[in-house]
Amino acid sequence: MSSLLNDSPAVSPATLPREELRDVIDLALWAGQLLLQWGAQSARVEETVHRLGTGLGCDWLDVFVSPSALVVTTTSGHEFRTKTRRVVRFGGVNMSVMAAVTDLSYRLSAGELTRADVRRELERIDKMPRFYDRWLTTAIVGLACAAFSQLFGGDWVVFGVTFVASAVGFLVRYTLTLRHFNQLLVVLATAAVAGSLASLGVRLGLGNQPTIALAASVLLLVPGVPLINSIEDLLEGHMVTGMARGVTGALVSLSIASGLAIAMNVWGVRDPWPTFSAPPSVGLDALWAAIAALGFALLFNVPPRLLAYCAAVGAMGHAVRFVLIHSGWAAVSNLPIASFIAAATVGLAGAYLAPRHRVPSSIFTISGVIPMVPGTFAFGTMIGVLQLGGVLLPATSGSLTNLLSETATNGIKTGLLLAALALGIALPTLLFRRIRPVV
Repeated sequence: MSSLLNDSPAVSPATLPREELRDVIDLALWAGQLLLQWGAQSARVEETVHRLGTGLGCDWLDVFVSPSALVVTTTSGHEFRTKTRRVVRFGGVNMSVMAAVTDLSYRLSAGELTRADVRRELERIDKMPRFYDRWLTTAIVGLACAAFSQLFGGDWVVFGVTFVASAVGFLVRYTLTLRHFNQLLVVLATAAVAGSLASLGVRLGLGNQPTIALAASVLLLVPGVPLINSIEDLLEGHMVTGMARGVTGALVSLSIASGLAIAMNVWGVRDPWPTFSAPPSVGLDALWAAIAALGFALLFNVPPRLLAYCAAVGAMGHAVRFVLIHSGWAAVSNLPIASFIAAATVGLAGAYLAPRHRVPSSIFTISGVIPMVPGTFAFGTMIGVLQLGGVLLPATSGSLTNLLSETATNGIKTGLLLAALALGIALPTLLFRRIRPVV
């Protein structure tokens, strides 16, 4: 069990009665549940729950975060209570809930709220509708995936195919999620539908590189948030939660690959690997990255007042990487190092913006690094695994050793780039918020 405050526990003027202590632990668990079920990293859950509990009058809180439960011990004088709450993940990310709970904890710490106010606020947050309706989100998510096709080197025809395939895929995902289907089944069905429309474009020869649409149209499903949170949790010592999130990311990736396999087998697509190329200028690179970041910010339900910041951070990070890769300086022009520096830039921007808006820095950093998530290498890894398993026939009659080598190389690059992104955005926290262990 751990806590995220730098100071030693202070003794309150009066011990809370047991009934009040029970109320405090219920409110603290409720806040932590909202954060964990909507995708917050473990350190964010611990810090916010601790701040809220001490703001409600406790001397100290110990918070333990597991993949599917929260355990909180509250202490006041000689009284203490321990309680566990099971947490069910909804399979999505809701940044507005995270922002609202975080802001609530700050307002409580500042003495602006009573315990009754906190309960009313948590009830409101729990029932808070999404800011963006189905059709707006569909259009913007389609536009974001289409922006990726431009980042990958596709032309305007490929842009259009990607937009249609990803927009229809999102509608499938939205509909199945409303009906409470298993999330892995939802991912598989969405990938199959989006992949089928993109595969039709491949068979019709639409665009300069039709297969780019196959890779770009399923990026709305790529588990960037759980994979990045997994690495951040591992960096901060939350081993069980970090490994569980990593396994979740792997299962989602397998579901995407299975859906694509169904689509490509139905349409007879054998060679889905395109030749990827970057935009011709840093300005275009930043523009398409901003659109991609904006689309995923809407998908993650970022509050409207923060959308422009998310787009700007995404554009800045991708532009930094573009400049470094094309700098010709060997020390920084390789992709992992350039991605790490760009992600660190995003992390610093998030650390600067978060306290000024009283929201988690992840609102800016997650949307900001999504355009840099290694979708091309992840796509190559998934295709290679399917070909090795005999689900897809290889495009050429090359040796099994070559296929295995290419698949392993793509997998290693995917993992290395994800680690570089996660370490980069976590760097400000690791450097400037060094937490003293509490025992």
